[in-house]
Amino acid sequence: MTECESMLKELEEKATRLASAAKAAKAPGATEREISDCKMIEQEYMGLHKRTKAMIDDRGSDADKKSLARLELPTVH
Repeated sequence: MTECESMLKELEEKATRLASAAKAAKAPGATEREISDCKMIEQEYMGLHKRTKAMIDDRGSDADKKSLARLELPTVH
Protein backbone atom coordinates (compact mmCIF):
# COMPACT_ATOMS: atom_id res chain seq x y z
CA MET A 1 0.00 0.00 0.00
CA THR A 2 1.41 3.37 -1.00
CA GLU A 3 1.49 6.35 1.32
CA CYS A 4 -1.30 7.99 -0.69
CA GLU A 5 -3.46 4.87 -0.44
CA SER A 6 -2.84 4.74 3.29
CA MET A 7 -3.91 8.38 3.69
CA LEU A 8 -7.02 7.75 1.60
CA LYS A 9 -7.95 4.76 3.78
CA GLU A 10 -7.52 6.88 6.91
CA LEU A 11 -9.65 9.61 5.33
CA GLU A 12 -12.40 7.11 4.48
CA GLU A 13 -12.40 5.85 8.07
CA LYS A 14 -12.58 9.42 9.38
CA ALA A 15 -15.48 10.15 7.00
CA THR A 16 -17.35 7.17 8.44
CA ARG A 17 -16.74 8.41 11.99
CA LEU A 18 -17.87 11.89 10.97
CA ALA A 19 -21.09 10.59 9.42
CA SER A 20 -21.87 8.69 12.62
CA ALA A 21 -21.05 11.69 14.82
CA ALA A 22 -23.14 14.00 12.64
CA LYS A 23 -26.11 11.65 12.92
CA ALA A 24 -25.78 11.62 16.71
CA ALA A 25 -25.37 15.41 16.88
CA LYS A 26 -28.46 16.03 14.75
CA ALA A 27 -30.64 13.59 16.67
CA PRO A 28 -33.35 15.00 18.92
CA GLY A 29 -31.99 15.35 22.43
CA ALA A 30 -28.34 15.42 21.34
CA THR A 31 -26.05 16.44 24.17
CA GLU A 32 -23.54 19.26 24.03
CA ARG A 33 -20.83 16.59 24.18
CA GLU A 34 -22.16 14.87 21.03
CA ILE A 35 -22.33 18.18 19.21
CA SER A 36 -18.81 19.24 20.24
CA ASP A 37 -17.43 15.77 19.38
CA CYS A 38 -18.94 16.11 15.92
CA LYS A 39 -17.34 19.51 15.44
CA MET A 40 -13.96 18.16 16.58
CA ILE A 41 -14.16 15.18 14.20
CA GLU A 42 -15.18 17.53 11.38
CA GLN A 43 -12.08 19.66 12.01
CA GLU A 44 -9.88 16.56 12.05
CA TYR A 45 -11.46 15.38 8.80
CA MET A 46 -10.94 18.73 7.10
CA GLY A 47 -7.28 18.84 8.14
CA LEU A 48 -6.67 15.27 7.00
CA HIS A 49 -8.48 15.96 3.71
CA LYS A 50 -6.26 18.98 3.08
CA ARG A 51 -3.05 17.04 3.80
CA THR A 52 -4.22 14.09 1.69
CA LYS A 53 -5.14 16.36 -1.23
CA ALA A 54 -1.73 18.07 -1.10
CA MET A 55 0.04 14.71 -1.09
CA ILE A 56 -2.02 13.31 -3.94
CA ASP A 57 -1.64 16.49 -6.00
CA ASP A 58 2.12 16.18 -5.51
CA ARG A 59 2.68 12.49 -6.13
CA GLY A 60 -0.61 10.60 -6.38
CA SER A 61 -1.83 8.42 -9.23
CA ASP A 62 -4.95 9.07 -11.28
CA ALA A 63 -6.73 6.38 -9.26
CA ASP A 64 -5.79 8.20 -6.04
CA LYS A 65 -7.17 11.44 -7.46
CA LYS A 66 -10.46 9.73 -8.37
CA SER A 67 -10.72 8.19 -4.89
CA LEU A 68 -10.16 11.58 -3.28
CA ALA A 69 -12.77 13.21 -5.52
CA ARG A 70 -15.38 10.79 -4.11
CA LEU A 71 -14.61 12.02 -0.58
CA GLU A 72 -16.13 15.47 -0.58
CA LEU A 73 -15.66 17.91 2.26
CA PRO A 74 -18.65 17.48 4.56
CA THR A 75 -21.06 20.16 5.66
CA VAL A 76 -22.22 19.11 9.10
CA HIS A 77 -23.85 22.20 10.60
